[in-house]
Amino acid sequence: MTERTSDEKTRKLHNVYASQSANETAEIYDGWADKYEEHMAGVGYSHPAMVAAMLCRYQETGSAPLLDAGAGTGIMAGILGAMGYTAIFGFDASPGMLRLAESRKIYEDLRMLRLGEPLDYETSQFAATVASGVFTQGHAPLCGLHELIRVTRPGGHIVFSIARNYLGSVFETFATKLEQEGKWNKMDATSQYDSTPMGKDKLMAQVFAFCVN
Repeated sequence: MTERTSDEKTRKLHNVYASQSANETAEIYDGWADKYEEHMAGVGYSHPAMVAAMLCRYQETGSAPLLDAGAGTGIMAGILGAMGYTAIFGFDASPGMLRLAESRKIYEDLRMLRLGEPLDYETSQFAATVASGVFTQGHAPLCGLHELIRVTRPGGHIVFSIARNYLGSVFETFATKLEQEGKWNKMDATSQYDSTPMGKDKLMAQVFAFCVN
């Protein structure tokens, strides 16, 4: 892959990082939806596989239902379904991405919702929750984790990636406060990894697993 090709495939991603509002982010993804999977595959996008691998360490495949927060085009659900997880619910802020996710015929239910706002799900509705590539610059605020904790059952796991401006002390401080408040317990974390290893830029990230109290 040439540097120019790599730049073309990640340009939209950098545009999202630079977005100034949730509406702007959703609009960028709407315009990107049809090429999103092609572009991300071209840079070796690894978040979904990393999150799925971590979920399998702690959550049995018979657990249901699952929530895919920030579902995008449904890459995450495709992996989870192949690994034996069923009854997958999902939401995203982009209608264009949701249209493609729905075409996969994997999800039990798909909704247009945003992390950082109240989620239209019952308390303790889900056995586990995943969020791949969502908690990063220009995407969802860390406060969105409060709602993911609420909708996940006690004893269930929340597994998600953290990247860019949230990586390191910003997230660690936030997560520790929630642990001190008795909301969750940290189970595991990967080392930092490059989430687009075939791209020009290093986009470092980490995946975490927490158990809800």
